[in-house]
Amino acid sequence: MATFFGEILPVTSRAVDLDDDDDDEQALPMQCDPVLHWSKRMRAELEKTSNKKAPCSNFVIAIGLEANAFTEIYVKQFNYERVGGIFTSLGDEDQLTLSNASPTDKTCYIWRCHSNPSILVCQCNRHVSAEQSFQWAQLLVDNIDLSTAYIAVLTASDTGGYCSEVPSSDLDTPFLRALKTEKFMASPVCKILEQPNMLTGLAAQLMSFFQVLRYKAVIYVCFKENKYVDILDVKAFMPVLNVTPIKDITEPNKNAEQMLRDIMELHAVNDTLYM
Repeated sequence: MATFFGEILPVTSRAVDLDDDDDDEQALPMQCDPVLHWSKRMRAELEKTSNKKAPCSNFVIAIGLEANAFTEIYVKQFNYERVGGIFTSLGDEDQLTLSNASPTDKTCYIWRCHSNPSILVCQCNRHVSAEQSFQWAQLLVDNIDLSTAYIAVLTASDTGGYCSEVPSSDLDTPFLRALKTEKFMASPVCKILEQPNMLTGLAAQLMSFFQVLRYKAVIYVCFKENKYVDILDVKAFMPVLNVTPIKDITEPNKNAEQMLRDIMELHAVNDTLYM
């Protein structure tokens, strides 16, 4: 299925033996619809609002390891409280540690800034399937008032899927590209993603929602060459900090470099288990 910003559903073929269908259906894990749960304190606050939605002036959505590491260190820092989460089905082999300090944690938490409660951050630490991306995006727009918010989506993609006249071996990676909704009148901090490149998966679904609902939204995609999370890939998002609406007005994180090295070491140990 194609949307305004790209492809959501993968293309599949029906050129298979009918007997294979039963085996495939049995092999697929059962998927439950994603649900959004607010904290007890947040639920009490929302009951007092007219639309039962969380007020929001600035919203950051981080998708994937690089975007989450950047958001954790440079955007969210230490002045945030966890107020909710979006939960989907997990397989028997998946671990739910309820912590951002594990590479195996598959959680999607929503955080709120203490000093400015209208600033929200959503960190998606798991792969959201194409079949669930519509419901996932719907949960956000149904539960958070984004009608006047500045929305920044951060994600990463391999250069293998990047179309350019320049050979992939000559690309200076990592690099940022952006796409924005018509309602977003400002200029992104990097070049617009060139055609025929498109977004995929959850990122495409989110931006299509924001376009249709006429929200002010921009997405920054870090195109990277490394298969695993890398310091340069995380720092590729640094120009986004110049966009003041998403940055909490606090002192710079003095422990940023050490936190970044800790995250790299954590994932390096996990990645080598599969080499």
